[in-house]
Amino acid sequence: MTNNWPPLDMHAHVDVTIEPRELLALRAVVFASNRSLAESERALDRQAGDLLTVWGLGVHPGIKTALEGFNLGTFKMLLSRTAYVGEVGLDGKVKSRLSLQSDVLTTILSELQTSPRITSLHSYAATNELLELLEETPIAGAVLHWWLGDEYATRKAVDLGAYFSVNVSNLRNIDVLAGIPPERLLTETDHPDGDRWSTEPRQPGNTGKVEATLAKHLGISPTRFRQTCWTNLRALVHSTESDTLLPERVRAMLSAV
Repeated sequence: MTNNWPPLDMHAHVDVTIEPRELLALRAVVFASNRSLAESERALDRQAGDLLTVWGLGVHPGIKTALEGFNLGTFKMLLSRTAYVGEVGLDGKVKSRLSLQSDVLTTILSELQTSPRITSLHSYAATNELLELLEETPIAGAVLHWWLGDEYATRKAVDLGAYFSVNVSNLRNIDVLAGIPPERLLTETDHPDGDRWSTEPRQPGNTGKVEATLAKHLGISPTRFRQTCWTNLRALVHSTESDTLLPERVRAMLSAV
């Protein structure tokens, strides 16, 4: 692997109408999460024109209309077109909606047991509940994005085989991150929310601050840490057997890792 490997952003929100040249100008591989089946379909309709962006299939747990609009048939149809499911999960801000969220997520996890994908999971205010569902319906390719679990929950997540995508906001709780093995770490921006406190330019793919901080924490160079992230992504792709669904240029990069 060379020092010119691009940054990896495993979770960002991107306007589906943005010009392909603007995404290419980011000079980063961006996994673009979506919030609903309708938004996901619009994103996947443009995938062929985006060389470094991996558009996802999402049903955001915090959005009532996305949950109520979930349809398994539509989800399965869109799943066949992408290597990436994001964003799905649980959100404890509205406790009365957790039952519906759990039903939708359990259905999604069951489908992912048959058709594994890299899966970016939301767990705000519901980390323990999410881990319980993952324990009941385990999947390959689980990535806990913007993880806020305590040390015990983090150990449990590691034991379940989960990966963790870290953004600038996570760096304020570096002690919890200490419990995550390097081979399970990935970078993200969660633009435009997770990078809202960043002193760097706020844009998808700008993971430099996270790379530098975690590299220092691990006692390695930022270049070496970026290489670790690419190696971890390769392992994720291998475990989900989803390489043929990635953009050709991203696939070529991974083949050289």
